[in-house]
Amino acid sequence: MPNENESIPKMQASQEDMALRQKQLQQRRLAAQRAAKVRPTSAEQVIAPAPKQMLAIVALVLSLVMGAFAGFLFMQLQEANAQLKRAEGILNDHSTNLNVLNDKLSASDENANLSVDALKILLKDNAKEIRKLWDLTNKTNKPNIAKNNKAILGVKASVAKVDKKTTGINSKVIAANDTILGNQKNIAALKARLTNSQKTLEAKLAEVKSSLSGLPAATEKRIGDNEQSIRSIDATRKKLNSSMAEVESQFNEMKLEIEDIQIRLDRMQNAMTGTL
Repeated sequence: MPNENESIPKMQASQEDMALRQKQLQQRRLAAQRAAKVRPTSAEQVIAPAPKQMLAIVALVLSLVMGAFAGFLFMQLQEANAQLKRAEGILNDHSTNLNVLNDKLSASDENANLSVDALKILLKDNAKEIRKLWDLTNKTNKPNIAKNNKAILGVKASVAKVDKKTTGINSKVIAANDTILGNQKNIAALKARLTNSQKTLEAKLAEVKSSLSGLPAATEKRIGDNEQSIRSIDATRKKLNSSMAEVESQFNEMKLEIEDIQIRLDRMQNAMTGTL
């Protein structure tokens, strides 16, 4: 995994360690060179080293170099071992985490399977309960539905009866309107005739009055009788006019009552239609 590779330190010496090692080697070389030199007894005498001494010095230097190199390798080995131990600890931690994660995943799978099974059982139970409630509701509502259907049929029959009554009343209203119109026409014609008769009689009366002076007493009496007859005819005409006005008012009242009945029937029909 990329995170584990990044967490493992690289097994290489740093530049500071390399510089420190080189400095230590130089110091040891200088110390070996100083030890190999022999101090003169005087300022003028210089004792040259023997060949065996040179070999010993070279061997000493080589041993020192080998020891330094061995020490350097030992330190690198120790550092590599430490890094390996750290990497091993990291790997162990990751292995532990993976085991814990696997345990959690297996537990979650088991819980998921249990949850699915539990949901299936709940769905079956709910389906059974819904079916029971549906059967119970259907059994309970069947009589009510039958009653409502009967009530609807009764209301429809009542509406049909009301429609028939309304049709009959409409025909009666139409006939009454026709009768009222005919009576109004007859009354108007009778009024016109009476008016014409009154005008004719008044004209004749005026002519008779103008010729009274040259007529005998019998004729004057006859004219008076005619005048009285005209007055009685006028009174009869007035009575007839009042009677016709009364009849007309009665017809108007009857028309209003018929219209009121028609409005009530329309309201009843609308109410019956709304209940359906």
